[in-house]
Formats: sequence, structure tokens, C-alpha cells
Amino acid sequence: MLYMVECGFADRDREDDWNEWYSGPKLAELLSMPGFIATQRYKAIEPCPAPYLAIHSIESPSVFTNPDYKANGGGRFGAWEPSLMTNWSRRLFAPLREMPDVPVGSLLAMTDSRDAGMPHGAIWLDGLGWDAVSEYKDALALDASVQKRGVAVVPKSAGSAPIAGVRLYAPLTEKRRP
Repeated sequence: MLYMVECGFADRDREDDWNEWYSGPKLAELLSMPGFIATQRYKAIEPCPAPYLAIHSIESPSVFTNPDYKANGGGRFGAWEPSLMTNWSRRLFAPLREMPDVPVGSLLAMTDSRDAGMPHGAIWLDGLGWDAVSEYKDALALDASVQKRGVAVVPKSAGSAPIAGVRLYAPLTEKRRP
């Protein structure tokens, strides 16, 4: 199952420090939690309201009820003020157990529209609806509004010819495992 977190960051003067924290201690903290399989962070190559994307591969939504996660994991921002995270959303997708690696020199193509011209080989994910996430909604502020999401790993050259309705993300980190 994939746990996708999207957001912007409101303070350009501190953005590099925030990225260093999120890509370092924050990801390490999440990967230390039982049920986290892998993680990778990305940034949109074109301006958008939520340019940052983290995709965590998790065993199941039950990771969110683990006491360690509740005490030390998600929704925690270290010394960062939560108000700095803008356009923040968190969603769960199935049936993919683990997100493919997006290596340096590649991009992640992503869309929420079946009408978008996704590359051949795109993986279509099912967004978990309220019936599946209701017990986690309040604890995580999950958003169950996306019914389908397509993802594909594409060459970096794909960024030179944008496709309507498809967001392209460059990796900020390599794929990491516990």
C-alpha cells in the first residue's frame, strides 16, 4: 500500500533547511516505525500548490495505530511550525505494495485523470475511499477524494515536453528502506 503525502512550504528562506530535515531525520524516523517498507521524496519540476511529494510504502493502514507511530511518527514536524506546511494532503493507495524506485536521471509522472496522456506502462492505483480509511481519518487527516491515480517512471527528457494533466517530479532522495 502507498501512503502519499503532498505539501508546499511557506518560508522560502528556510526551505533548504526544512528539506534537509525532512529528507534526513524525518524519513529516518518514519522508516524506524514497524510497517514502513520504503520511502522516497520528490519535488515537482513545474510550480504547483503542493510541489513536495513523499511516497511511503507501508504494510497496511494499521501502521497508523501503532503506539510508536502515534508518539513519534506522522504528523510531527520536529521544530517546524505545522503552519509552514501548506496545501497538505495525505492519501492511501492500493493495490501496489511498494512504489518503484525513481532513480536520478528519471522523473515520476503522476496524474489523477484517466484522460491524461500517461506513458505506456503506467501503474493505476485505487485511492482508498472513506469506508477504508474512516478509522484513520481523524488521527491522520487523510483525504479520500482521489479515486484513481496513475504513476510511471519516465526518463528525465520527458520533462521537456509536458503533458496536460500530468505532474512531473524529480527525486529529492534515493529510495530508502529500514
